Amino acid sequence: MKILHTSDWHLGKFVSVQSMIDDQRYFIENVFLKALDDYRPDVIVLAGDIYDRSIAPITAISLFEQTLYEVARRRIPMIAISGNHDGAERIIPAARLMRSVGIYLANSMDDFFDPIDITAQDGSRARFFPLPYFDISQAKHLTGRDDLKNMSEAYTALFERGRNNLSPDCPNILITHCTVTGSVTCDSESRIFVGGTQQVSSDLFDDFGFTCLGHIHSPQKAGGRSMYSGSPLRYSFDANERDKSMLLIDTDNGMSIEEISIVPRRQMRTITGTFDELLNVQNCCSEDYIFAAVTDDRLIYEPMSRLREKYPNILGLSQAYLSQNSNGESDRDELRVKMANHTISDDEIMISFMRDMCKVEPSQEDIELFNRINQAIGDDDI
Repeated sequence: MKILHTSDWHLGKFVSVQSMIDDQRYFIENVFLKALDDYRPDVIVLAGDIYDRSIAPITAISLFEQTLYEVARRRIPMIAISGNHDGAERIIPAARLMRSVGIYLANSMDDFFDPIDITAQDGSRARFFPLPYFDISQAKHLTGRDDLKNMSEAYTALFERGRNNLSPDCPNILITHCTVTGSVTCDSESRIFVGGTQQVSSDLFDDFGFTCLGHIHSPQKAGGRSMYSGSPLRYSFDANERDKSMLLIDTDNGMSIEEISIVPRRQMRTITGTFDELLNVQNCCSEDYIFAAVTDDRLIYEPMSRLREKYPNILGLSQAYLSQNSNGESDRDELRVKMANHTISDDEIMISFMRDMCKVEPSQEDIELFNRINQAIGDDDI
């Protein structure tokens, strides 16, 4: 049996001010659906975070609805669970009707105790255990265990209760959405849901033939028979966010894994150099999503708007000059206090600005010119 494993679509996500919906539509139409036609998997697993927020925008809901239609049209079973970003109660409209066409949407911990048996066309079988994202309070309520202190204990309690459902005759596949201890995270993940008591030891999954994981956005192993597929698109400029892929798992070949590379509509990359170098670079892919790290030791005037002429999809930048001078924050704080209390003159403000931001010492002539202009403004002469 071949399982196509993907996760963390985050439909409707924004990166900075940029909506990713067109990029997500490109992925679904040109990568995901094409992979279904090319590889003909026996089942699809979507391991949580279908949407980017609990109340998903209409464009995201419509895109997922169209995706489900295309999957059902191809008659390929699909199992999807809710993640921490999903509104669990909102992802299952017509859930029972969808089961009739082989689409299983799991949004409750109770779904773990109702495993799904899938039989491939060649007769091979596997049993899937969907376990959506949950918190410790939900685990306490379901198990009646008020002594649970962390997610590892919560998972242990659930597995003890569900162990009798494991099949001795076919592979048992767990689908869940959590942080496995030792996973490499990146900036696009929600830090509130990563780390500390939220972490789960991969040893807890040993009773399962394979565990399809969601939540971490970089594809990686998480123990001997567990793996994150990662998100299909980059959602940050973090260097830890690796190139993207989907996983094709073959249960008949010792749980072998093939990575299906994802070529996005636009790359997301960081460019580094002086302002002039970035403006004058030749043969660059200017349509990519760009973060510019400007290395000049001087302040650049309106760098974002000027760089956008060459890089229309620039989403952010940093200036080394400002970082290098961040140690002057105490002086700036003192300046702010003086300005707020009106205990500093206008020409002193100008002198401080020229020294701090322009790295020049104003001459007496500069100061006199500034005072004349300032006086003219005050007198409404200009």
